[in-house]
Amino acid sequence: MTVAFFDFDGTISHKDSFLDFIQYTHSKSKLYTVLFRYGFSGIGYKLGLVSGHKMKELLLTHFFKNYESEKFHHLGHDYCKHQISNIIKPNALERILWHQKQGHKVVVVTASLATYIKPWCDRLGIQCIATQIQIHDLKITGKLKGKNCNGIEKVNRIKQLYDLDTIQYSYAYGNTSGDNALLSIANERFYRYF
Repeated sequence: MTVAFFDFDGTISHKDSFLDFIQYTHSKSKLYTVLFRYGFSGIGYKLGLVSGHKMKELLLTHFFKNYESEKFHHLGHDYCKHQISNIIKPNALERILWHQKQGHKVVVVTASLATYIKPWCDRLGIQCIATQIQIHDLKITGKLKGKNCNGIEKVNRIKQLYDLDTIQYSYAYGNTSGDNALLSIANERFYRYF
């Protein structure tokens, strides 16, 4: 079996899909107002002092806490249907299709939310490993279910689904230090390839 692992944000997409999803569901002005309000946390995130997990939960809580899970998932499908194609890099999509034509299994491994990434992956017939949200009493809690799928967590999630010894050959595509662990398990590594 040959597998091609792709990060999503910045690798397949040309912008952060989580922020784009919030902008799509709420508006650009509301997003920027909240980012300004949480400016110190944002700066801390950029400096590595605030984790991506913490920052994601902060924004999830602000924008989506107590949303009915069905409504939230509908928003994810709507975003996938009407917006996500606008942020996809054409050459990244071409590469995915190339791997599929070679008979390779394609897997997106991303810190983005499964809510909107999985429907996109399903449309292309590729597997999705993504960050999950916590739901309690059919409502969004604002917390993540498990860890943010970034860094070593990407490899941990892959190992839950695959015995790496059964993969004959692998490719990996990433664009940040959060993809280093993913890149390290591949035979061919592509950093900022697109």
